[in-house]
Amino acid sequence: MILDVKGVTKKFSGKGKSRTVANDNLTFQIEAGEIFGLLGQNGAGKTTIVNQILGLLTPDEGDIHLLGKSVIGSTTRARALCSVQPQSQVPLGFLTPKQAVTLMGKMRAGGRFDPKRVDMLFEALDMGKWANKEGEKLSGGVRRLTAFCMAVAAPGKLVILDEPTNDIDPVRRRYLWQVIRELTNDGTSIILVTHNVVEAEKTVDRVGILHGGQLLAQGTPSEIKSSVSNRMRMEISLDKDSKLELPKWALSSHLRGSRMLFSIDPEQVDATIKWASDQIKNGAIIDYGLSPATIEDVYVELTSGKELSQV
Repeated sequence: MILDVKGVTKKFSGKGKSRTVANDNLTFQIEAGEIFGLLGQNGAGKTTIVNQILGLLTPDEGDIHLLGKSVIGSTTRARALCSVQPQSQVPLGFLTPKQAVTLMGKMRAGGRFDPKRVDMLFEALDMGKWANKEGEKLSGGVRRLTAFCMAVAAPGKLVILDEPTNDIDPVRRRYLWQVIRELTNDGTSIILVTHNVVEAEKTVDRVGILHGGQLLAQGTPSEIKSSVSNRMRMEISLDKDSKLELPKWALSSHLRGSRMLFSIDPEQVDATIKWASDQIKNGAIIDYGLSPATIEDVYVELTSGKELSQV
């Protein structure tokens, strides 16, 4: 086992006597060669648990073991065993991607670092044309890819990727997922921290849904989806001026910009298609799609209406 998180609780002081429970009795494990998706909205507690895994914060309760040894008693060892791509952009300044990735590889692996790995990563991600361009002149997507390469130039036993696909174009996003999967071939484990539930479902071996500091569910994608296996999902694109009322048989729903998701029982499929067709005729929606339930539907159902925990 690479990582064993046991009953971790972390609280932060707020206004007055209030305290925010950032992590509430979290327990999960990650095996060698496994991709574990940690899904949650901003404020769910994802960054807090990552910082405790790295030894940057100390749990108020519980413990974390990396390769069988407590992080609390050996924070330097924990950071040596982990490689991290942060959510925030890495400032490159005048460094080129090739210089930045090579520098990070040498810092982590020393004389054992193979410069050919930089070329391999750049080729796999099709970013060779930016390899020698100054960081200040790069787009956000290329800087994000560079940060990923810096994290995996000489990867530790546990690689933590925080929203690795932000700002990346669809083509290179596909390449990135392939490289991430290939990282596990030698037993490297990965924590994928993201709020992009749809992407995560296609990539992870297991997933934990984090909300309000609590793990509401964890398991393989199939295990997670089994809780709504008898549901269908309707996804619609709203007109910008739409004041849509969902059908009375709609179950859990979620609005994200102009995109609306809601679930239905299978016996309501015909009625829902007719309802959607009528809404298109009325100009309330632009288009719609109907498909089996996904992890996103479970995520919406579990987190709808829940608030962050406080004591």
